[in-house]
Amino acid sequence: MSSDFIRQLVYKFNCNAPKYDEYYVLIHTYMCQFLYVSLEICCYFFLSCGKIVIRDFFRGEDLQEEDYVNFIKLDSTVAEKRKRINRIKMAIIIIIIVMMLLPTILCIVLGVQVSRLQENVNDLMEIHGRVEQPINITKGKENYAYAAEKPDSDKADKQEENQKENIDAAEPSKENLNLSESDQRQRKHAVKSNQASADAFDASKSSDSRDGIYAGKTVYLTFDDGPSIYTNDILDILAEYDVKATFFVIGKTDDESKEAYRRIVEEGHTIGMHSYSHNYNQIYKSIEDFDKDFTNLWDLLYDIIGYRLKIYRFPGGSANQVNPDGMEKFIRYLNDKSVVYFDWNVENKDATGIRYTKEELIDNVLTDVARKKRSIVLMHDSSAKGTTVESLAELIETLLSEGASILPLTQEVPPIQQIEADSIE
Repeated sequence: MSSDFIRQLVYKFNCNAPKYDEYYVLIHTYMCQFLYVSLEICCYFFLSCGKIVIRDFFRGEDLQEEDYVNFIKLDSTVAEKRKRINRIKMAIIIIIIVMMLLPTILCIVLGVQVSRLQENVNDLMEIHGRVEQPINITKGKENYAYAAEKPDSDKADKQEENQKENIDAAEPSKENLNLSESDQRQRKHAVKSNQASADAFDASKSSDSRDGIYAGKTVYLTFDDGPSIYTNDILDILAEYDVKATFFVIGKTDDESKEAYRRIVEEGHTIGMHSYSHNYNQIYKSIEDFDKDFTNLWDLLYDIIGYRLKIYRFPGGSANQVNPDGMEKFIRYLNDKSVVYFDWNVENKDATGIRYTKEELIDNVLTDVARKKRSIVLMHDSSAKGTTVESLAELIETLLSEGASILPLTQEVPPIQQIEADSIE
């Protein structure tokens, strides 16, 4: 309809136009056509816009409901995302806390375990002795003048007389009644030890008449570094063969060790001191440190067995070279206290770092015993020396069957010393 109206307007305009030349008429015609097309486009545009406005106006409420639903959906989605993010945050925080707490707990547990292991190591070190330190004794060890190793019948007779006197002293007298309780205990133990020595001495005299490659030889079995888990086993074996030995002990305060100290004494064996700590570097650091270690062990054993010990063995022997200034001051210290120290001239070599078999340990002892009149045998009573315990019964049986006498050390026994005490002024 609008198109017809426009065409009529153009037609009337063309009819009323002045009659110019054809060129003008052509231009005028084209302009009218352009105006027609422009008016038609504008009408179409306005009609389209009007339709859109009317449509949007009537759909407004529907659009609002749609937007509200979309907003609710969007809000629920955002809420779910926030919940998910919060859960992730919480998980991260928990993981971080666990990662912080777990190493701390593990460190505490490991610290406790390390502390327990350290205590066990300390116990083992005390039993076995701290790492067996090399004792650089001079190469001519066999040339040491071991005191009283040379045959001396006068000393043997003197020893027999002393033993008899000590046995007589066991009878009660007025003098004994005036002694202190500790002195009486010490005398009683000395009498018991000397009685055992006297019995063994009589056996040795009779063994001289028997055939055997060890006839007439005296053997002193000594055990260092106890008490240990094997102490009772050693005592059982000694009791089975009715043999007395010597135990050079270190300082232990647990109930089992205290009971072992008592059993050693009660069964007639000799107990001697071998340092409290068995820590070479600490013991020989100075004379003050040596005195402290010695006194700790001396007092400990006095409280347990009731008398003061007078027998000692230096850790590493009297010729060890741990202290660069030598051993003279430590030997002088013992001399001043009238304490006798014993070294050894035979060993089963259970502390050399070589894993000898039971048969090899026995052979190590018997080979040297065969060459000596008197043998002080070095062995060890510690948790790492099970093979020594296994070899003990056969060793004792062999010595006894071949005529040897096995005795405990006492203060009256002439000591074997790598450095003679008499040489130190």
